[in-house]
This record gives sequence, structure tokens and C-alpha cells, in this order.
Amino acid sequence: MKKLIFACLTSALTLAAHADNPLYETGPAQDSSFVRFLNASEDKANVVNGAAKVALAAQGDGRVSRFYPVKAGAKLAANVQVGNAKAAVEVVAKPGEFVTIAIVSNGAGIDTVVVKDTPTDFNASKASVALLNLDKSCNAAGLNVAEKNTAIVEAVKPAGLQRRLVNPIGLKTQVMCDAKDAGKVVDLGQLQPGERYSVVLMPGKKARQTFFVRDSTS
Repeated sequence: MKKLIFACLTSALTLAAHADNPLYETGPAQDSSFVRFLNASEDKANVVNGAAKVALAAQGDGRVSRFYPVKAGAKLAANVQVGNAKAAVEVVAKPGEFVTIAIVSNGAGIDTVVVKDTPTDFNASKASVALLNLDKSCNAAGLNVAEKNTAIVEAVKPAGLQRRLVNPIGLKTQVMCDAKDAGKVVDLGQLQPGERYSVVLMPGKKARQTFFVRDSTS
């Protein structure tokens, strides 16, 4: 059986999505990568390794874990579960890469979507805002400044991500899908210099859903 990403946990350990305990085996700092789990299923989800478990809420900040440092180049595997539906995921992260493993509904089952982000620039006086497109039915997602029709990022393909540096202002955004509004306006609040944010587009049971999360590391 392939080594699971949660092998460093004791068998009885159960962690909340935002726990600070280390989840993964880490290598030298210069070779670290980062992995997080995102629950886009609209139901509670668990990431499981035997008796060890990371619980992700259905709503709010608790549906997204922190980015956990992992050893770059290692083959990482885990099992995810929503209700009676289960799926396995395996990923290898490159040095400096940020990987989001998203759990999305697929009829009566679930799928996992792996989205990789390799930051290419950093500006301590700017904020970094990304759009993750987890909706396979949305061929071209975009993120606009709400009520101004000004594009922040455009043409994000399914299972894709685009990131842009912006001024650290109070920001409300509107996600677009194939040039039409998707979901409600997403209020990111007052952006902070040097911080990273992700706006997420996900399929919903009744309509497309959108939310944002501040990207943090453990």
C-alpha cells in the first residue's frame, strides 16, 4: 500500500481543518511544497488514513484546510469521503508548488480535482488574488471587480487557476462563467499587503457557488 500523506499522524489522531499540528513528512525548507484540502461538495467531508482523520465543514472557513508543508517530489496519497461516497487521490508536488486538492460532488458520488499554483512573483506592498475554477461545466471563468465590470483575471479553464497582484484595498468581486455572472458577489473585505487570497467557483446542487479563503500555511 502506498504511503499516505497522513502517515506522520498517530493512528488515533483526529484534526480539525485548521489544526496547527504537522500533517506531513517534511523535507529541507528549500525543497518544501504545500498541500491543502478544499471541500466543495456542500456536505461535510473527511480525509482519512486509517483512524486518522481531517474533518472539513460544509460551509464557512472550516471547509478549507491550511496549506501543509510536504516533501517535494514525494508521491502523496489519501482517501476522501463524503457521506457514503469515497474517492482516492494521489499527487506529487514540485518544490515551491502550492497544491489544492478539492472535493466536488458528482451525482451520487464525488470527484477530486487537483489544482496547482506556482507563484512567480511577490510584492510585499501588494495582495495576491487568485480564481480557482472547480466547475467542469464552466469553460471560461473570470473574476471582475463587482459593479465595475473590470477584469482581475479571465479565461480560467476547468481545474485551473489564475493569480494576480492587486492593491491592498477593500475588494468586492463577481465571478463570471462564460461571460455571465456566476454566484453571488464575493466580498473579500480589506486586503492585506503581502497576503494571498483564493476565490473559488464550484458547482452546486441548485446553482453555482462562490466563496473565498485567505491562503494560510501551517
